[in-house]
Amino acid sequence: MNGKPATESSDAPSVAGRAVSAATICARVDRHGLIAAECWELTGGRPDADGVAMCHTVDLVTRGAYVQTGLRVLAHATSYAELVDAVSALHFDADRFRIDLHDPSDRLDMSGQAAATTMANVIEFGPDLNDPLHRFVIAAHSSGVLFGEVMTTTDAGYRVHDTKPWTTSSSLDARFSRALVNLVPSARSIIDPCCGAGSIVLEAASLGLAAIGVDWKRPVVGMTRENLAHFGYDAVVELADSRTIEHRADAVVTDLPYGHAIETDEGVVRSILERGVEMASEGVYVAPTDISEWLERAGYRDVATCTVVKRAGFTRFIHRVAR
Repeated sequence: MNGKPATESSDAPSVAGRAVSAATICARVDRHGLIAAECWELTGGRPDADGVAMCHTVDLVTRGAYVQTGLRVLAHATSYAELVDAVSALHFDADRFRIDLHDPSDRLDMSGQAAATTMANVIEFGPDLNDPLHRFVIAAHSSGVLFGEVMTTTDAGYRVHDTKPWTTSSSLDARFSRALVNLVPSARSIIDPCCGAGSIVLEAASLGLAAIGVDWKRPVVGMTRENLAHFGYDAVVELADSRTIEHRADAVVTDLPYGHAIETDEGVVRSILERGVEMASEGVYVAPTDISEWLERAGYRDVATCTVVKRAGFTRFIHRVAR
């Protein structure tokens, strides 16, 4: 979530002024700042309005929630005709290929079939739409159009967790929770001091991270343990006061208490934040309001915020922090 937005030149894709050979395609959801934040942390690029991001790497796309496809960029141009000419001059392995079009804003003003057919005519190999060995994408975006080979896609492994046996009215959905964990991609251990029914703990454990869940409500601690057991994941889950726990981890990732605790008992939340600073050097805190000032007062020096607007106008504020 920190750093400069991606920039692009007219003749080649770039990130922060440097030419790149990778791009990602992300989900497009209105007023959903977590998508760009996840893409930045996983790939080093930020998606435009068409969901296309020029980036440094696609190595972590497989764990993506809203980041969906990683491409090796083979050609880039300002128009589709120029792109076809550029691809026609290339020599690359494309035996049994398939070409798909990503053009959600209809920038190219042509059907997917027309775009794929025109491009296929300049590739020296033959297509195989049903069982391709190589998948290519023509992606239109804010600064032109690119042709790239699909190198990786999200495994969407989070989806199964929405069938967990136990949940509460305030539980985060699995996709959202996976994206939160992805905001700290270098972390090898995660602690959620307000774990509830364990949505965040499940995602961390499923990624092979050392996961710790803590809550002061006995029923939800039991829910978390049963949810983990249901999927066969190992994690530490404790019934404890998050203001006094002594655990350490690479990152704190948590959805802070809503309702009474956030509105009338500011001291409780502030104490959780102060403990969080001691538990980990970086973290992600979700709250129903902007608590940047509280986080800074707790001891975090680097605080970046994005928002996700839900139905009925409810907004979640996501704070990516480091001390």
